[in-house]
Amino acid sequence: MLHWETDFTAPLWPWPDPAVYYSLCRHAIAALCAAQSRVATLWLPSFFCPEVARSCAHVAEIREYRDDCRWLAPDWSSLQPEPDHLVLAANYFGVRTAEFWREWRQEHPCIQIEDHTQDPFSSWALHSAAEYAVCSIRKTAPVPDGAILWSPAGHPLPPVANGTDWKGSTLKSGAMLYKRFYLAGALPSEFKSRFRDMQLSGEAELGRSMPSGISALSKALIAGGIPKQWREQRVENARQLLTLLADFDAAKPAFTTWPDGHAPFDLPFIFPSEHERDFYQASLQREDIYCPVEWVCETRDSNTADLSARILSVPIDHRYGREDMERIAGAMLSIQSSRRTTMLALRHPASIAS
Repeated sequence: MLHWETDFTAPLWPWPDPAVYYSLCRHAIAALCAAQSRVATLWLPSFFCPEVARSCAHVAEIREYRDDCRWLAPDWSSLQPEPDHLVLAANYFGVRTAEFWREWRQEHPCIQIEDHTQDPFSSWALHSAAEYAVCSIRKTAPVPDGAILWSPAGHPLPPVANGTDWKGSTLKSGAMLYKRFYLAGALPSEFKSRFRDMQLSGEAELGRSMPSGISALSKALIAGGIPKQWREQRVENARQLLTLLADFDAAKPAFTTWPDGHAPFDLPFIFPSEHERDFYQASLQREDIYCPVEWVCETRDSNTADLSARILSVPIDHRYGREDMERIAGAMLSIQSSRRTTMLALRHPASIAS
């Protein structure tokens, strides 16, 4: 969870304009589906946030195509849309290029929605020609809610919902403020569980919320854009962490390079099993290093289900610098060493005892 932050130092990346702002990205995608002239068909990648499918199921027929953040492009054979179908393309972790989608679209007309949540200012996003693009601002900026919908191709945008269901956003705002004071040493340790509980409650309320526009608080915070330094810091952190973890082989990074003009969102690792992933996640949490799982997918695709069970994302955002990357790498390498010693003792107890 990002903490409360107001230091949006220039220079900034400005948000696309014209655009409409929603409380949640799923609200924006559902609005696009509802705006179609007939019942919409929405194609979603198998490796994707499951809440989007749930939120859009009442306004669209949901279909799934196979995709994987380790691949350069989707399994095109699984994606067979008609010209009036909506197809969501995800720039996973901000490290994919547009070229494969652009080549595919030359032979496959459809209504494309690009999800640039994990790098809204990548070269792909800035030079997009898609009908629509979305970004969940709350995932990439320190705001409690917020999503943006724009049309790179200049198509009309659906009006934002009139709802103001911001209870979840209010709870998250409180959690973010508590966390800021806690990190500054102004609150005792017991407040950590308080703001984590508030964060979880806020997310649950957001998940139940009615379609709404972005809260006034979030809109004010991100009105000018996102500091360019934040993206530059993510790139530097990713490079440093990959170098520091050169000897870490308990899991494989999902990627080690990325295109020019792109910034990795975080650094995902693929473990050999769900058990190992969960072990490392819990071990890192005991070191106050919190690594999310993106995503717990609800899919019929066995490859994606397997990936979802073994992936763990290491945070590299602008809050952190070299010392933080060294601490994360040191913890991961230490866990790996201890894990190997334990496994060796279990397999050959006599030799260890001697």
